[in-house]
Amino acid sequence: MSVRYPIGESGQFLILEQNVLDHFVKWRQLDPKMPEAGGQLFGAVEGQCIQVKLATGPRRSDRRGRFIFIADRLAERREISTLHKSGLHYFGDWHTHPQSIPTPSGTDTSSMADLFARSKHDLNAFAMVIVGTAGPPTGLHVSLHSASAWSRLEADVVV
Repeated sequence: MSVRYPIGESGQFLILEQNVLDHFVKWRQLDPKMPEAGGQLFGAVEGQCIQVKLATGPRRSDRRGRFIFIADRLAERREISTLHKSGLHYFGDWHTHPQSIPTPSGTDTSSMADLFARSKHDLNAFAMVIVGTAGPPTGLHVSLHSASAWSRLEADVVV
């Protein structure tokens, strides 16, 4: 299964591939004792499709609690460099919430805006996926973030 998200009226699509969805499902906070998890999203642009082919994390060096996830940014920068050499590009971040259908917090949206503004890249936006306890695609919040705005994407095709 993969899930496709149209990007506004651009004619482009963000596609989450099966192995990415499997990774998200593995880390859902189904047990009340499970801490948040998260990582990065990598892939390739193929025509009008932004294919998310890999979700990384969490790492032992991340800070994790029931309602908090703070990534080890140094480890993430190394990950971006290593994966770029193998042809995969960084597209954004993911993390879990202990909600069935997740919604971003103010911290989530401000962190993505700050990350976008401080990073060196050629992208129009970074993707953020929040993984809830419901299965995909219902339990996924998918949005695009720039330095000054963000917009939620809605799945249109599940293949």
